[in-house]
Amino acid sequence: MRLTKALGDPVLLLAAFLAGAGLVETWNLGRRAPGLDFHQFWVVAQVVGRADVPNVYGDEERARIGAEFVRRSLTDEDSERRRAAARPWQVLEPTATPLLYAAFRPLSGGSYEGDFLVFRTLSLIAVVAGVMALALLLGHSPATALLLLAGVTLAFRPLKTDVHVGNVNAIQLGVVAGYLWLSSRRDGARRQLLAGALLAVLVLFKPNLLAVLPLLALTWALHGRHRKLALQAAGALLGGFLALALTAAVFGSLLAWRDWLEYLRALPPAKIPLRYGNVGLERLIDETTGLRLAPWLAVLFTGIALACVWAGRPRGPAAPDEEAPRAAAQDTAAVASGCLVYLLSAPMVWLHYLLLGLPAAMLLLRGTPGGGPASDVRRLLAALALLAIAVDPVADLALMYDMAHQAVLTSAGLLVLFGLTARELARP
Repeated sequence: MRLTKALGDPVLLLAAFLAGAGLVETWNLGRRAPGLDFHQFWVVAQVVGRADVPNVYGDEERARIGAEFVRRSLTDEDSERRRAAARPWQVLEPTATPLLYAAFRPLSGGSYEGDFLVFRTLSLIAVVAGVMALALLLGHSPATALLLLAGVTLAFRPLKTDVHVGNVNAIQLGVVAGYLWLSSRRDGARRQLLAGALLAVLVLFKPNLLAVLPLLALTWALHGRHRKLALQAAGALLGGFLALALTAAVFGSLLAWRDWLEYLRALPPAKIPLRYGNVGLERLIDETTGLRLAPWLAVLFTGIALACVWAGRPRGPAAPDEEAPRAAAQDTAAVASGCLVYLLSAPMVWLHYLLLGLPAAMLLLRGTPGGGPASDVRRLLAALALLAIAVDPVADLALMYDMAHQAVLTSAGLLVLFGLTARELARP
């Protein structure tokens, strides 16, 4: 009966058609993409632990390995995609964490074409699962969830950029949705242990979620959700231990983490200019005024978000075991704020990083019973902010192809999302 009713719903059918068209377009984009970032992940994952590579982040090793794999791209297999991806990496620039490279080991044992195909498939599955799961978890209807998926796959530049370069932000979005799904379960459920472990792995995999940790902890502490806090903290300790153990096994020691931090500290700003696609607010301020404000912006936005969590603390007796929809909205607001802290303060924010703005947009676009005009205004502003970070609709309409102008556009959208999400945190 439900299937028959769904098939008779024209809005749902249209949404499904658009989402399907978007998925086909995204898949075809991946078929033509060289996967520049994937190539670097793929190369580093193969050489870590090799006797002649004591430090994959070292200057001498980066140049030698880059040259080696450029040569091998000409002889190992007949793949123009691999040759096109190898040429820019005469010298490797491994900015990712040791855990990310360790996680890529299963995807680096075969041909470049075969491994990239598996990676593209996993990324597309992660996008579909992440958008749909998060939308349904936040109370959107199936038709709305499919329309959101259609918008992301058809007109969202960050996803197109992620597919083109073969980065991991689509996978990260899917795992964030998986974490929020686990975290929305009953506070005393064993799944909270798994959620905490997954969160620790997410942060060590790519530390752009670091600000999420204090925001979630303070939210749960102030709302009396102590069992959840304790279980997820225990899970995070276990997940962190396993992640570090994996990197030690793959790299041969934990010194790779120190080498990674030293490499990032020495990375010159000339490597990450606006014209290369770095649309970060901090980078925009740097190139406009010469001021480098990354630490101060991180402190500012983290402080605002924490203050809003404090302002939204319960005034009466806390409800320690919230129902799943409310828990999901509460956790999503904290996670989304943490993502936005990074996007608004980091010196390096490539376009594909803006996929992390989707949890905030999906949270703010949901309807609230009896919300009134204020709820409608919030949703309108959230929709405009989503259009801004999508880039393509506005850039194509206004012929906005200058990267500095696009950085202004995306920064404005992120600031609106942050302000609205902070307001959600501050709601009693």
